Amino acid sequence: MQTHARTRSTATTAAAPRHHLAVTTVVPVAGGIAYGIYAGLLDHSTGSSGVHAFVLGLIATAVTMVLGLALMHSQSRMITEVRALSYGVMFGATMGFLYSLAGTSTVLKASGMGALFGVIMLVVALYLFRTHGTPGARR
Repeated sequence: MQTHARTRSTATTAAAPRHHLAVTTVVPVAGGIAYGIYAGLLDHSTGSSGVHAFVLGLIATAVTMVLGLALMHSQSRMITEVRALSYGVMFGATMGFLYSLAGTSTVLKASGMGALFGVIMLVVALYLFRTHGTPGARR
């Protein structure tokens, strides 16, 4: 009697469909949503209307998600240096844009801060990729 109950419960759990989301999908989507919310709130806090801030947040979310998804899904085909440079460019561009939304800087200062953050991310990503590696990535 107990064996019948065990096989039935095993068959029930084996037949249940399991959906797993890949890290290469979850990270850019969650990061894009957080980035868009922060960009919209930052824009609204500098005096923009609520509608303008909401639209800016939606656009920032969409652009960041698409670029993040493209980067995460194509990183396995990149060599280490190009992959680190890609992460540096994306991080620098996003941080420079947020710095410009703060409203206290000029375009040149925001570009400089974006370049600084991009170089820092390039060095960190290059260090991490060289020391820890990425499974399936080209060297």
